[in-house]
Amino acid sequence: MLTGLYTSGFVGDRSVLRQEVQAVDAFSQQHSLVGIFIDLEARNPGYDIPTALNQLRNHGYTGFVNFTSRRSAAAIASGQIDRNIAKMAQAYRAWAEEVDEPLAFIAPLPEMNGAWEAYGQTPAQFRQAYHHIQSIFSEEGVPNDSVRWVFAPNGWSEPAHRFEQYYPGDDTTDIVAFSAYNWGHCHNASWKEWQSPDIVFGPYLSRMEQMALDKPIFIAQTATTSMTQAGENPAAKDEWLKQTYQYLQEAGVRGVMYFNIEKECDWAVHAAGIRPSNGYQQAITSPNITYQSPDAVKQMF
Repeated sequence: MLTGLYTSGFVGDRSVLRQEVQAVDAFSQQHSLVGIFIDLEARNPGYDIPTALNQLRNHGYTGFVNFTSRRSAAAIASGQIDRNIAKMAQAYRAWAEEVDEPLAFIAPLPEMNGAWEAYGQTPAQFRQAYHHIQSIFSEEGVPNDSVRWVFAPNGWSEPAHRFEQYYPGDDTTDIVAFSAYNWGHCHNASWKEWQSPDIVFGPYLSRMEQMALDKPIFIAQTATTSMTQAGENPAAKDEWLKQTYQYLQEAGVRGVMYFNIEKECDWAVHAAGIRPSNGYQQAITSPNITYQSPDAVKQMF
């Protein structure tokens, strides 16, 4: 199983990579993947894409790129930001043409089944937008074998927006993935319940296996708070992490991306002013969790 991290800063910045990824590697083991969020209308993809992906590759990591947007899925599908997407594709192609055996995972419009995203909760339009982004990448000459396309919904959804409705199909998807967090009793949690790994992940793993037979499954985003009903409890967070990574290994999950960012809750397992999580260190120390170089990752998928 591959492990990865998200960072709060731009990973093209060497200090961010050192402080937010390599510092975690130093107390655990090297991660194989590093996550990036980039808006499809970013002002300078010609800098952002190659700078980030080169920085990662030069230090032994494979990029997991989430393409976000402030536009609706219908707007994207109808071509309203085609010029921006083309610039993104051109930047990616330029990077891929300069690298031996290039590869990144790309997840267009993640968590599209959630109301919190501008492009959310329109299944038919999302599928069109997903395919439209892929078409532009193809038209701009991005090598097919340099991308692994990821379908990355949220696990939980309102009943009318189960992720199966959004699936773009086996022919255009290489990896299926989902987001799932243990919100516990975090003050920002919409419900207050400490959830074990089988509750957080189990139902969605089963559904994804049924939806996309034989596709590798990743956890696109996950994290846990330390806030229990009795208050802050770092030991409970540590234990959840150990149980979760063991559970996901046994379930056959191929990759896990940890959201190592202090945002809605105290998600981070290592950051400035935060005690490094012994539970995370133990969680990713397993014979089934080993570092894989970018070339090895490409061979695996």
